[in-house]
Amino acid sequence: MRPRGGPPAPLLVSAKTIVTCDTGAAQCGVTFAALGRIEDGCILVDPKRGTVTALGSRAEIESRLGGTPADEIDFGDCTVVPGLVDAHAHPLFAGDREADFAARGHSEIAPLGMAHTIRQTRRALEEPRAFWELIRTRLHLMLAHGTTTLETKTGYALNEAGESALLALVDAHKNEPALPRLIATFLGAHALPPEFRDEADYVDYLIERCLPAAKAHGAVYADAFCEPGWFSPVQSRRYLEAARALGLRLRVHCDELGFGAAAEMAANLGVDAVDHCNYIREQDIGAIVARGIVMVACPATVAYLDLPRHAPVRALLERGGVVALASDFNPGTSPCFNLQTVAYFGRKLFGLSAAEALYGVTRAAAASLRADAGSLYAGGPADFVVLRIASPEEFGWQFGGNLAAAVVRAGKVVA
Repeated sequence: MRPRGGPPAPLLVSAKTIVTCDTGAAQCGVTFAALGRIEDGCILVDPKRGTVTALGSRAEIESRLGGTPADEIDFGDCTVVPGLVDAHAHPLFAGDREADFAARGHSEIAPLGMAHTIRQTRRALEEPRAFWELIRTRLHLMLAHGTTTLETKTGYALNEAGESALLALVDAHKNEPALPRLIATFLGAHALPPEFRDEADYVDYLIERCLPAAKAHGAVYADAFCEPGWFSPVQSRRYLEAARALGLRLRVHCDELGFGAAAEMAANLGVDAVDHCNYIREQDIGAIVARGIVMVACPATVAYLDLPRHAPVRALLERGGVVALASDFNPGTSPCFNLQTVAYFGRKLFGLSAAEALYGVTRAAAASLRADAGSLYAGGPADFVVLRIASPEEFGWQFGGNLAAAVVRAGKVVA
């Protein structure tokens, strides 16, 4: 028995199968063996540091313990995978857009649009505590479904005060144990707010006022919605170059709803991630791969909007590229917060294998964020998900529910 007040005992988690995703293997055609499959596996966790002490077969870990007491949780026939990483999400909003969904179902024009979300979010920010409780509930639901690291975009206030308030909330709660680890992205170039009619004038405002404030309030990334009818490659590049000069890293919404040469601009800039990419060209694929940029594909958005084209995921993988799968969680075009469901859409729409899809929501997504996440290794973060699947080959097969038996975040069982 441990002395009262002594250090916590190690946590020992055992399961039928563990997949570490700690690999240097290419994503295309990857197998679970290459992803680090351990049968009858155990993970030894230091709950004080929130890190993995060791992992391997039961025999290896029990030998390492050498009789030292541990708090064991045996998950029987389950499969353990790294905590899921969502590399593209817009959770900081108020209100809903169900009316837009209903209208599309009748082939009618959506009546609300992003302007509605901007109004609702600005109004909600007048009561920041109540707004945060709304967001916290939403984020905890994402965690309960296995997302332990979340790229968290702003973009629904679109003025200096509102965007700063959103970033301040993310910064204050970015390492809260009962929520996903939050990585803040300033999406100032999301749409023209009602105060502006000219794209160049608004980008001037973003550069002069909002980007410095975003950096001061904890933004890690800057993002732009570079799309015909939204922000042009010229204005997006001007904004992104200013963001980089302030020390922000870059990612871009590219060619989601139509071709606008966004991916070409982003590749020339050398961003970390190009997202959506439904209408990119063959030469864009080559540039993305050559520059080591991660494509972040959003299959739930394709399904929700019934888009006629989707990102050329298989072509990019076959060229040696890396593809993350992300939720694009937002009220207008992808109200899907569940990366398990996203993995299903990744397999169905893109033809990914179970192993390729798991790579997409762990290792590839973490790479797009330059985050220490998405893999399990000794000394690394103890973030993982216990799934009620008898074999990792089932990953992305069942959908529409929650297969997470438990979620461990920073060494503690949180869901």
